[in-house]
Order: sequence, then C-alpha cells, then structure tokens
Amino acid sequence: MLNYGLVLEGGGLRGLYTSGVIDLFLEKGIKFPLVIGVSAGAGYGCSFVSEQYGRNLRILREFRKDPRYLSLGSYIKTGNYFGLDFIYGEIPKYIPFDTEAFLASQTRFITVCSNLETGEAEYFDKDQDILQALKASSAVPFMCRIVEHRGKKLLDGGIADAIPLKRSIELGFSKNVVVLTHPAGFRRKKSFHPSWFFYRKYPKFIEAMGSYVDRYNESLEFAEREAEKGNVILIRPSKDLKVKRTESDIPKIEQLYELGKRDAESACAFIQPPVPYAPSPTPSTNPKAAP
Repeated sequence: MLNYGLVLEGGGLRGLYTSGVIDLFLEKGIKFPLVIGVSAGAGYGCSFVSEQYGRNLRILREFRKDPRYLSLGSYIKTGNYFGLDFIYGEIPKYIPFDTEAFLASQTRFITVCSNLETGEAEYFDKDQDILQALKASSAVPFMCRIVEHRGKKLLDGGIADAIPLKRSIELGFSKNVVVLTHPAGFRRKKSFHPSWFFYRKYPKFIEAMGSYVDRYNESLEFAEREAEKGNVILIRPSKDLKVKRTESDIPKIEQLYELGKRDAESACAFIQPPVPYAPSPTPSTNPKAAP
C-alpha cells in the first residue's frame, strides 16, 4: 500500500478514463490508503477498492444502451436523466458489487456530495449505505432529483468540491495521485444556468453554483502547482477523444478506457514513495463524515 492519497474527479461517462487508470493499478497490485472520489469518480472508484477488475467497463458495455441507464425517457419517468435508481439499485443485481470486500479493505474510501442547505461539501466514509452516498454524489443538478441521505439533501459532489485534493492533504496525505477527466489546458467557462428556478429554496446552493466555475479552475490550478512541486502525480487524458458526459458511442468509450490504462502505465514510473504507508495511531477526524 503506497503512501499516497488517490483523488478521483467526476465527469459522467468520461469517467471510463478513470476506470482504465484504476484497472491498470489493479493489474500492478497498486493500492492506496485513501481514495476520495466525486460523482462518477466515486462510482467507478468503489470497484477499485473492492478489487473488481473490469466491472465498470462491463457495466457500460451491457447497460449504456438501456434507456433506464441514461435517457430522456428516464428523466420523464423518474426525474433522473441518469437513472440513479437503476444504476445503483438494479445493475448490482446483474453485475454484483462486492460489498464485503469493499468494507473489509484497508483503504479508506470517501464519497464527496454537495449539501443543498449549506452549499458546502459533505464527505461520507464507506459503510453499508455506500450505494446511497454514491447515488447522491452522482446526482447532476438539473438532470437528477435531490437525494436524501443521513438527513441531508444532496446533489453532485462536484459542485462543492470537484477536485478534493485539499481534503486529502487535510487528512494527512502530502503526496497524492490525482486523476482528471479532461486533457491538459482545460479550463471551465462560465455559462448560464437556471439554478435560481430549480433551487430557489436553497440560496446557499445557488451561491455555490454561481461560484462553481471559478472554484473548479482554482482547484485545477492548485493541483497543477502541487504537481510542479513534486507533491502530486497528475494523470489525465494525453489526447482529447471528445467523449461527452452522456456519451453513447461504446467503441469511443472503450478507447477512452484503454487511453486511461496507457496513461497510467506511463505514470506508474513516478509512483515510488520513499516509505510504505503506516496508519496513524490517531486517525484524522472528519466531522462531516458519516460514522
């Protein structure tokens, strides 16, 4: 187990790049003491912690074309363009998630969600309710219904903390591997969004939506600065395959997965910590984490 934190950005179907990266890690037997994931990064990252090689790619191959997975019909019927109940409730019946292995793993796994009432990030540690936390983290604003978990109203973790590198550092990991789903040079641009109409009951969340682009770009620049200092190994697409968040082209998705494996192979030469990870006798506290 390496003395690095592993930080996984979201990105919907672009997250198959992340799946390729973490499957390459599984091939090489690389483990991390901390995995912190956002939205699709959390959804795909849990299969890394349960050591289920290829599970994420198999799900996309078998279910991406199913209208219950992602479609306008799903939005009309359920209020979720991404069929979260289907993805996290039904698919595990066909392609099981190894909850026992996941919970038994020595790796600490944190799912990032956005709290509508505070506009701030909520960090949930792994437990038996992991699928509900993943559902909340993946609930894209405007495209999905609000998810309630542990008495909190939640949506996509990317709004509050899209690249949770600082959170990993706060938890004691000065060295991190950060997996992004956009190529080098990417920056978000501001655009109109009707958050005032959809979320007028939640002014703090509207504020968070308003500052999202600036905060995302700041987080990205922070990760790049830490990489220049040698504290972060950045893994991101070495070329732009133009894969959309809602991509439906399966061969294109497979190409992105293979790109992730190749890029991770190149990055592995740098993942050589001076000492192996040793758990702290007094673990860092996380007041917002689930017990």
